[in-house]
Amino acid sequence: MFMGLSQSPPPARARRRRPAAAPGAVQLALPLEGLGSGEQLGSGEQLDLGDRPPLPAPELPLDALPFRYDRGVHLHEAELWLDPHSRRPVAYVSHGHSDHCLPHGHALATPATAAFYRLRTRRTRVTEVPFYRPHRMKEWSIELFPAGHILGASQALVIGPDGRRLVYTGDFKLRPAPCQEPAEVRECDVLVMECTFGHPQYRFPDLTEVEGQLRHFVDRSFERDVIPVVCGYVLGKGQEALSLLTRAGYQVAVHESIYRVAKVYEAQGVDLGHYELLSAASVPALRGKVVLCPPHLKKTVTAPLGPCRTVMLSGWAIDPRAKYRYGVDEMIGLSDHADFSELLEYVARARPRIVYTVHGDDAFAGYLRRQGVEAHHLLV
Repeated sequence: MFMGLSQSPPPARARRRRPAAAPGAVQLALPLEGLGSGEQLGSGEQLDLGDRPPLPAPELPLDALPFRYDRGVHLHEAELWLDPHSRRPVAYVSHGHSDHCLPHGHALATPATAAFYRLRTRRTRVTEVPFYRPHRMKEWSIELFPAGHILGASQALVIGPDGRRLVYTGDFKLRPAPCQEPAEVRECDVLVMECTFGHPQYRFPDLTEVEGQLRHFVDRSFERDVIPVVCGYVLGKGQEALSLLTRAGYQVAVHESIYRVAKVYEAQGVDLGHYELLSAASVPALRGKVVLCPPHLKKTVTAPLGPCRTVMLSGWAIDPRAKYRYGVDEMIGLSDHADFSELLEYVARARPRIVYTVHGDDAFAGYLRRQGVEAHHLLV
């Protein structure tokens, strides 16, 4: 069965002082009912929860949670960690971003994530677990299903010996994307979900609007006779941008770091269209082409280009001053994370008895409690 949690204290620099529990504090016993009958969420901010009263923010009774949490979810009876933030003997890796790819003793991941994991860590001890194929860990079953975050990104459905279901989302988004598997939602008893954008102001444009904004940026740059430079992260955002640009008919010169990952995408069967490798020799021939590079190399890439305009693709584009923070001319709200509406939709469709949030802050868990959902934020 899912055992109680003993939450190890965070490192000293992140330690928080927890007040003593008041007499009669609400305990985290799992309620019998789910979230209600609503499978889909409307455009508003309210969950369909019937007449549930708001829940207070109780003290976490550390012996009542269904897992251990110590900078990662630890299913200790299965001897398995889910996305730990430090090296562990056996760990499930949800996707290939560097903050999730640590050199564990042994890793479990989808085939695409395994390819990125080997590329980043040079480790070969990886068990590839395809989507929808349950994998046994002692008396436990773990099944991976798409998260919609980047190519190969997965969520984990863990079923204990007693039949209770825990879903760990990892990073996810429900909006469609051009070059990865669409996300799915599974019903569960316990939901551990990321909430990076867990505030109501984060509502992202749909893909059609993003495409229109990107084409407008490129076309305006060409009209001004300057080179358009699109900034997207090396893995995920870079390939989404490349797909959007090539299918819109633009010629694209791609920085080597994004180019190398694009070849992994193509080896996994993803068609990214026609593009070329950006090199010092290609600079004189860049007129009429789009340059695609990672944001941390923007200054290096743009220095020899002459007149150019830059755009950053990020969910933080919603923040009015984001373009000044990133040092770009424009921002476009293309994110590989769920926005606030998608987070709410996920909870409504998953119908968990209890929700734990990770990443972001505790605002989203607090919002769920006000809607009558048992929810708590776990510190990383």
